[in-house]
This record gives sequence, C-alpha cells and structure tokens, in this order.
Amino acid sequence: MKNKVLIIFKYPHGYLNQPIIDKFSNYYDTEYIYLNDYKNKNFIGTINDINNLIKLKNIEIVVFDVDYFKFINFFFIEKINCKKKILITADDFDFNEFHSVTASACNLVLSACPLSVLKYKQGYEAHYISFDNAKINKKKIEKKEFDVLFFGHITSDRKSILDYIVEKGISLKNVGHDAGIYGIPDENLLDLISKSKIVLNMSKTRTTSVKNYSSENINKFYYQLKGRVLLAGFNGAVCVSEYSPGQELLFSEDEVPTFFTKEECVNILKKLLNNEELLKKYESKFTTKVCNLYEEKKSFEAIYNAIQKSNHRRVELIKIPYWYLRIAAKQILLRNLKLSSLMKAIFQFSIIFKIIKNSSFLTKLLVVFESVINTLWYSLAFTLKSKK
Repeated sequence: MKNKVLIIFKYPHGYLNQPIIDKFSNYYDTEYIYLNDYKNKNFIGTINDINNLIKLKNIEIVVFDVDYFKFINFFFIEKINCKKKILITADDFDFNEFHSVTASACNLVLSACPLSVLKYKQGYEAHYISFDNAKINKKKIEKKEFDVLFFGHITSDRKSILDYIVEKGISLKNVGHDAGIYGIPDENLLDLISKSKIVLNMSKTRTTSVKNYSSENINKFYYQLKGRVLLAGFNGAVCVSEYSPGQELLFSEDEVPTFFTKEECVNILKKLLNNEELLKKYESKFTTKVCNLYEEKKSFEAIYNAIQKSNHRRVELIKIPYWYLRIAAKQILLRNLKLSSLMKAIFQFSIIFKIIKNSSFLTKLLVVFESVINTLWYSLAFTLKSKK
C-alpha cells in the first residue's frame, strides 16, 4: 500500500502543477489542494482545516509549493502536522534567500534549478526536480521544415536577438508572444518542435530586478534554466541556448551550444545549419541525454529514496532575520482582513507575538508597530475596495 502525500498548491496552474502531481503519483497515493480555495480563512483557520484533512485521510507527507506566495512561510509549515515536509520551488532565482529560511521547517527541498540545489545543499538535503513531463509529439515527422524555431515570451532584449538572426539571413520560425498572452497549444507546439532543426532558447529572466531581501536589489536579471531546452530534446531538435549556470550543470557545450551575445548566437546557428553532419551529431547526443536524464520514474527515484530516509540533514537557524519576520507578520495579518473582521485580526496578534518572542527588543518593537499600521491601513483599504 502506497504512503499518502498531500501537495499544497497556491492555485490551479495546469501545465506547472500536473507534472508534479504525476511524478509523485508514480510512487505515492497523491492528493492536492489549492490554497486559494481557503481565501475566506485566516492564518490559523487555514492551518486547522489542512491539519483536519491530514488527520482524516491519514496523510504522512506534505509538499509545499512556495513560489511567489509568502503566506506559505516557516511559521505556516511549522504548524502543519505530518511526518515529513517537503519544500518545492520552480522559480527560485529571486526567492532563494527567502526560501532558505522557510526550508528550515522542512525535511527536504526540491528545486527546478540545479544551481539552487547546490545552494540549498549547504544546509539541507536538496534534489533537482523538473516541472516538465516528457511531452513528446507522437506524429511521425519525415522531414524537418524549419531551420530555427523560437517560442515563448518576447521581450525587448529577445526581440533584438531575433531581429538580428533574421537580418543575417537565417530562416526563423517565430511563434513567440507578448507578456500576458498564453502561447500556442501544447499539441501544436510539439508538432512545430518536431519539424524544426534547432530550437532557440533565451534564458534571461523577464525581470526588471532580482529581489534581494536583506539589502537593495542590484541585478536586473538572472540566467535561468528553461523548460524549452528539455522540450527540444524530447522532440528530436537541437537546442542552441543563451547561457545559464543551471543549464551548464546538466549539459556540456557539445550537447547544448551556448551564447552570450547575438553575434555568438548567429555564428553558432550558421555553423550548425551549414554542416548537416555536425547538426545530426548534436541532435543525437542531446536528445539521448535528455531522454535518459528525464525518464519519468527513473528521474524521481533519487527523490523517493531521499523522502523515505528516517533522518534528513538540515541546519538550525541562529535566528529568523528581521526582514523575514516582518514579511511573515504581514502575511498572517492580511489574510481575510476587513473592517468587519477587525476584532479577529487583532486576535491574530497573539501569533505575531509568538513568532517574535526570541527576537531583540528593537525587532519586536518594529514588527509590532508595522503590524498595527498594516492592520489599520489594509482594513480600511480592503473595505473601501469591496464597496466599489
């Protein structure tokens, strides 16, 4: 009989959530919930409902989807009653600092970025997990129709590279889209990849700055491992990619040739397109590597073995930093906060006092003062918004 797992997602997000559900379902009796279904519950109410579900269904392992949702923090996870707790993250590039504190409430960390895995291993047991399933086009493709394919969001930086490729006489199939617009359906995309000789991958994040919680933001973007690299390999195309350190940990230069500038990109594309033998060599080596590396059950086996261990390595924090405490306090208070429930919000202060009890007097004073201001301000703001 399989052990039971509960995955706590933020909200329904099919193409990201489903692969994780599928991977755990190969080894566990897997259930999942969405926290946005609990939007009318406060911090303690949400925790109580989840703990009741865990007890009712005899769930042993809980997986916490933490990306871009600070409500699932150290103090939330700490209060969940289960035998093992797992933090899972896909976009860790600007949240690693925050998640590294949250992870101290967990037994295991799973990240979609190999570089982040190495960072977490400084204090925790961590493993790489892909948020992509082995999506393969089942149609038989007799002949490649397109030299180079690009899909994904189009930013000003990416447009500059794409325009330069076309300007230099390279045939480009561009099915990219603007921000806020969903791309083409999976079935059509897989068909296009299968019909393409090369998939072009851009790895720069679409950010204006990379968040730094303990000081000022200093970097504009981060070079991130992207799923389109894997999609190319699953569907028989070569991938030429903008550099990313996570990608470098998985693939060598003779598997995924990389570039930093648009000039380097064009030189690589021309070199491959003008030498069919070399292109086939890259295709064979790269696609074999991807299929071996990401075979569904095989790729999750190391994670399963890690979960089953009785002891997990993790650091003990000296203290929770001030910047983390103030974020956590705000998330606790703002949950379901309206003037009509102002008295209930005041009772939430008992939780705030507990999370700051081991902090310095100055930290306590600052967190409590900011919490009072947040309670009054957001109570008024939310109430006025609801009446519009």
